[in-house]
Amino acid sequence: MNKMDGGIYLEQDGELVEMTEHSYPEEDVLQERLAEFPRLLAGNQMNPETPRNWALIAREAGIPDHEGGGGRWSADHLFIDQDAIPTLVEVKRASDTRIRREVVGQALDYISHACIHWDADTLETHFGQTWEQQGHDPDQVLGELLVDDSPSQFWEQAQSNLRAKRVRILFVADQIPSELKRVVEFLNEGFSDAEVFAVEVAQYKGEGMKAFVPRLYGQTEEARGTKKTSRYDGAIENEEEFFADIDSKLQQGKVTSKLAEAYRELYDFAQEQGNVQINRAQNASFKLLVDEHQGHAGGNPGVFSANINTNLQIWQASNPLPDEEGESSDVAWSREAYEEYQEAFSRLEGNLDGNTASIEIIALDGNLQQFKAACNEFVTRCKEATHTDERW
Repeated sequence: MNKMDGGIYLEQDGELVEMTEHSYPEEDVLQERLAEFPRLLAGNQMNPETPRNWALIAREAGIPDHEGGGGRWSADHLFIDQDAIPTLVEVKRASDTRIRREVVGQALDYISHACIHWDADTLETHFGQTWEQQGHDPDQVLGELLVDDSPSQFWEQAQSNLRAKRVRILFVADQIPSELKRVVEFLNEGFSDAEVFAVEVAQYKGEGMKAFVPRLYGQTEEARGTKKTSRYDGAIENEEEFFADIDSKLQQGKVTSKLAEAYRELYDFAQEQGNVQINRAQNASFKLLVDEHQGHAGGNPGVFSANINTNLQIWQASNPLPDEEGESSDVAWSREAYEEYQEAFSRLEGNLDGNTASIEIIALDGNLQQFKAACNEFVTRCKEATHTDERW
């Protein structure tokens, strides 16, 4: 293993332990460290006010070059942060000459196709497979990353970020050459939404110990000033902004008058059922929260959530509900009550996606009234079950 210039010193038992910098014997060694310890990606240096936290979606994530195609390319790593921003990572050793220029064109090729061809289902499927293969519960792993969203809302936001080209590219190596530093600064200042950084992860060894020191390159003051620091920058915060967004989309022709009217009606209906929470998002989005539906279930689940730009989704709250009598449950209502709600939802005209339907489908003649009736019936049964259950 080749020694490199520089070193760090650790104080231990009153003595200084010298740790010298070493290159990685193989590229895969660094890749494994990143997969296991995403904090090495210098998330605190990218945004000191709100440090980036990541969860691994996949290693060697396949990227198609056309709709419905297989994976023509594969990114070394695909992570996602707490704001649902997909983060593509390309890893090279300093000894690999491709780290200077070739890797940049390669990564741009990857991300340009990923923004078009990856979607919420693709990301969620990769994420689930990755963590199940490692013997971990994907829902638990994701739960540690989530802030306010439900899992479905989180993956929908990830898809929205892809379509808006709000993504991140990281070039990682044991040493970042000056040529790459200049390129990432230029790209990061030039892109309005995408972020491009280089991360140097130096490895130090000494007396049986290892240390890893990440350093970020590409975060210039000009680049910092042109980008949002959080997905919540400019997000809708209250009812006034919520309705203003609907009106704005109507005036710009992004939604029809029929859809806007149906969405307002859906919002008014939700207020009659329980507590309506306006989601902090770039588009008018809300969810219906009913205490009797949620019970003691975690994750702040709603009876349904709706986004004017995408879809409406219904929620079970406890997933799954116990199959056998006598098993504990976080809710008082029965599996049968939810299944009938789910069945009524699936019968909406044009609804082919199980628990999710586009807002355009909800706005169809008859569908909105059918959904409102099914939702009202389910909420009523939740309340009745709660008030008669001895546990409550």
